[in-house]
Amino acid sequence: MKEGGDLLVNVSEEDQPETGYLIPVLDQIAKQDRRQGTKAIILANTPERVAELDKWIWGVGYHAGIESAPIENSGVEAEQKSVLYAGPAIIVANPERLSELMDKYRMVFRETQYLILDLAETFSSWDNIDVITKRIIGKCQKIATVKQTNEEIVNHLDGVLVDPETLGFEKKAEKKKAVASGENGVNIPKDLTQYYINVPPRKKISTLMAHLDNTPSDIVLIFTASRRTADRLYRVFRKSGKRAVSIHDKLDEATFSDRFERFTSGNVQHLIAGEISAAELDISGVTQVINYDVPEEVAEYKFRADLVGNGRATRIVSLVSKQDRKDIKEIIEELGYAPEEIPLPESVKKDKKQKTAKGKQKKKGKGNGRGDRKQAAGKKQSRPSKKPRRPGSSEDEPIGLPRPSYDKLSGGRSGKKKKQEKGILGFIKKLFS
Repeated sequence: MKEGGDLLVNVSEEDQPETGYLIPVLDQIAKQDRRQGTKAIILANTPERVAELDKWIWGVGYHAGIESAPIENSGVEAEQKSVLYAGPAIIVANPERLSELMDKYRMVFRETQYLILDLAETFSSWDNIDVITKRIIGKCQKIATVKQTNEEIVNHLDGVLVDPETLGFEKKAEKKKAVASGENGVNIPKDLTQYYINVPPRKKISTLMAHLDNTPSDIVLIFTASRRTADRLYRVFRKSGKRAVSIHDKLDEATFSDRFERFTSGNVQHLIAGEISAAELDISGVTQVINYDVPEEVAEYKFRADLVGNGRATRIVSLVSKQDRKDIKEIIEELGYAPEEIPLPESVKKDKKQKTAKGKQKKKGKGNGRGDRKQAAGKKQSRPSKKPRRPGSSEDEPIGLPRPSYDKLSGGRSGKKKKQEKGILGFIKKLFS
């Protein structure tokens, strides 16, 4: 959200206007050392909308200690007067009642930094808004949201907003539909900087980390196919000392916005997105987009590439493992040409060679020549192991579960969800899983 200047925000029928302006407002209020006085006034047309917004603010701002107070047309005047004098951080009000109280008791708001007109086209009287505006003293950013505009509304807003920046948001539902159906208007130019890396088995994370080490100054957006993979990668990044946040579609609005803002503001260098379409992310300043998991739909690849196509990134790189080859083949067929291959990072090549050499030495050590067999024949056979083995396992098979390795935290599809156990046992398993 633009800081300082006035804003006119066009929202669609599917959008919830409060998610567009309230989260940044709450974030700015929460960061302030001085909390005294009303920082924001939100005007809504109906008592129902006032109650809805007040409840939303309470749910999101509760843990940050941000208080809000509803001032509805049907409220008790004496109680509302006391509430206003107490100076809650945010006031959500019907314009008629708030202007009446401010005018009657000669109230002046000196600490107010935001005046928000929620769904401005629904207001019936602009005289009330004029009264409220005149009693806000000091620098105040004004924000108006609209779903429909006409000449009358524009004229009214011209009297409130000063040289506003106009923002518009495309309908997310339509974008999701386009991703699912493969129908979209995104065209990828042939000169786009597209690359891919052929990843050896169980080397996806090593390849990703080595590739990022080769581009240490890039601002990177990484897409994964599942929420679990995104969270796992985040833990790996933390252990490696890389600044990162992870997001997915099941986060609550406050957490999602906080993490997203940390990336867009430059506080962290890497954003890991799990099970989220690129069509839903409004991002600028990214210098590299990485497909940790190649998308199954060609349309989704195009939306990710659109970050590059609009000049908001310098390259898109796909990590192609064995399970990704079918998807990347379909994408190449759709595009009509293949992205350029990037060589496997040297550190991954070296590790691969070392493991291959160790494997050959093991095989060589296992084989007994004729002399070994004669020598073994003269020796007394050792007793068979009494340790239990799994049914159907060979005698050479190691006992117990395999130890997890760093590179087994690879990407992949979400798959079917396992049936969750209920009760305290299920809770403990979930806690330590």
